[in-house]
Amino acid sequence: MRRSFALVAVGAAVALAVVVVAAGMASGDAEDVTSAAAGEPTPGSSLPAGHPSVAAKSTATAMPTPDTEIQQDIARLEKASAADPSDVDALLALGDAYFLGQRLRQAGQTFNSVLREDPANTTATVRLAMVWHAQGESKRAEETLRAVIADTPDQQEAYYSLAIVDFSGGRVADAKAAWQSAARIDPSSTIGRRSQSFVDLLDNKPSSTPEAGQ
Repeated sequence: MRRSFALVAVGAAVALAVVVVAAGMASGDAEDVTSAAAGEPTPGSSLPAGHPSVAAKSTATAMPTPDTEIQQDIARLEKASAADPSDVDALLALGDAYFLGQRLRQAGQTFNSVLREDPANTTATVRLAMVWHAQGESKRAEETLRAVIADTPDQQEAYYSLAIVDFSGGRVADAKAAWQSAARIDPSSTIGRRSQSFVDLLDNKPSSTPEAGQ
């Protein structure tokens, strides 16, 4: 059970990050990136319903009502967490589900619950930072992510998330460097492959990891 929650949490985190990056690529502040990718489908042009996104000005963007599947996931994970409030993996997965369902306040509360159980949990800290970013507190998010990286240099998700914050703020070179760092930590992981795909896009190259989108 714990392993399944962990896999759900990682998958959701990557999906969330991709949606936020896609929204940033579709913004005016990222015009140089979309120009470099001319001829490719415009990222963010058909985002899945129910996904939160962050505009380049670091303000939360309203999206359509969350779909039924997300609501079902939330209900299932709420029951699992209620059955065992100390199950960190279940709480992380619930926080991700809340985020996907645009329930940012509850997502933040859930990640804070993880940190009360396990103050050193860097995954919860990184995902809480992304909640702040989605709420428009990008500076706070950036400072938190950089602190995680300073303390835990191999925290791959922290680099990946920092890239999102940098990209959304128009700091394309910084975002690319952070994605490169994430890819180097573990090139074979989902986050590593996804990071390399973004680096390839910024370099106007075909993705060297086509399976990253799966």
